[in-house]
Amino acid sequence: MTEKQRQSPETLESDGENKPVGNARFSTSTRQNAKDKQREANRPRRVTRDYLMNYATWYLERFAASRARLEKLMRGKIRLSAAEYGTDPEEAENWMKSVLSACEQAGFINDDAYAKGRARSLLRKGKAIRVIAADLSARGIASHQIDHAIKELKAEANQAAYEEVRGTDPNIAAAAAYARRRRLGPWRRPDMREDKRDKDMAALARQGFGYDTATRIINSEIEDLEDLLSMIDGI
Repeated sequence: MTEKQRQSPETLESDGENKPVGNARFSTSTRQNAKDKQREANRPRRVTRDYLMNYATWYLERFAASRARLEKLMRGKIRLSAAEYGTDPEEAENWMKSVLSACEQAGFINDDAYAKGRARSLLRKGKAIRVIAADLSARGIASHQIDHAIKELKAEANQAAYEEVRGTDPNIAAAAAYARRRRLGPWRRPDMREDKRDKDMAALARQGFGYDTATRIINSEIEDLEDLLSMIDGI
């Protein structure tokens, strides 16, 4: 057996580490350049008014947002820019307010329309009215705008409903919509329905629906809920 064959794998690796390898210097330099580029890419952008306007336009083209939501995002940009580049926070605040006003005047931000659209979307998903109101509040919508959006949503749901169920609390329809979406109660397999009853009741309770509403939905048959679901399906 030769000397090389008697060496352990660890010894061979050690020997290899002591020998210069082809383009080692080039490889190290390439990796360092890549790291430098990555660090540069991760640096926050310097905030200017033009940057904030471009950012607001970019964001609103992709997402529906309230004024409060966009303001929160831009405040984050300002904090990072102040820490990285010494941007004057007061001046940046004025830029932000100017951009927000411009977006509102152009119709890019409309909290009334946003509140109504989000409320409608959440009702379709089977969210309780009080859960919808809490969601809008968390997104920075003013209380009077929330009240107006909920009032309009109820009127819209009532208008969309079949005549037989007009005047019904839309919360009940929302509970039915949630049960349908999650395959609860009457949408379960018949052989599983009774065993899962308590679990299904609890699922509706967690969504903000009261005991009476949950009982009505879970104990009903699908055909009994079709008219009720017209309130949700028609908006």
